Amino acid sequence: MQSNKDALQYYARAVKAHPVLKAEEEVELSRRWLDQRDRAAADRLVLCNMRAVIKIAGEFSSQHVPLSDLIQEGTIGLMRAVERYDPERGTRFLSYAAWWIRAYIRDYMLRTRSLVRLGTTQRQRTVYSRLGKARSAADREGLRGEARMERIVELIGVDRATVESMMGRLAGYDMSLDAPLGTAEDAAPRGHFIPSNDPTPEDAVGDGLMTQLENSELKQALESLPERERYIVEVRHLSLVPQTLQDVGVTLGISRERVRQLEVRALSRMRHWLEDSGKLSKVA
Repeated sequence: MQSNKDALQYYARAVKAHPVLKAEEEVELSRRWLDQRDRAAADRLVLCNMRAVIKIAGEFSSQHVPLSDLIQEGTIGLMRAVERYDPERGTRFLSYAAWWIRAYIRDYMLRTRSLVRLGTTQRQRTVYSRLGKARSAADREGLRGEARMERIVELIGVDRATVESMMGRLAGYDMSLDAPLGTAEDAAPRGHFIPSNDPTPEDAVGDGLMTQLENSELKQALESLPERERYIVEVRHLSLVPQTLQDVGVTLGISRERVRQLEVRALSRMRHWLEDSGKLSKVA
């Protein structure tokens, strides 16, 4: 695996031939990209600002994420900034791009730190991005214990439960169940000492039959709904990534509140269908 130092030297050499742009050059290149979709102009904007990506990536450098990966993610953020930058606003490109670079790096670190996603909501992402500075500020003030925690919560600006939850998640890294328990050469894997929660063969067969029955009944109840209500239930309750009320409203061209009303009515209709068919007790 490439070390942080090697990665830094590699990228530094790669961008050395591309000088920092002047403000008027940024504007010209951005206009060429926006007006003509000039790929060469976009590429130059990226290459001439890679120094900033390397610098910002260094701020996030840690043991569990190679610097080269952070730079790659930061580069994606930089390219995203090129696509969205408006040169007519009078803001220097790098001032705008820095936000995108940091956003992509933070998101990558959240996704790779653990097999279990650490930040799935905007509030959790806020805690993750502000926690380091808040801790440092509290330490500089000499705070300890409860006073330190209260100060961290105050600086981050979210509820205490979310802060404590994120701190707990960041306290350690994932540990492989194949890792030996102890230092002896013949130490058994850690996973050997975890009791199995697998069902017995009899239970597995029974559960499979029940699941098949429930799915069939729920499918029939779903098919009894009007097309629009059926769509709302599918994307809101049966999708791997459920859509928000707002997203569904945009798709259907109706308000968020109207989607909520239709959802409530659809679920009520499904329940009544199951009750009338005498099958509710099986799927409750």
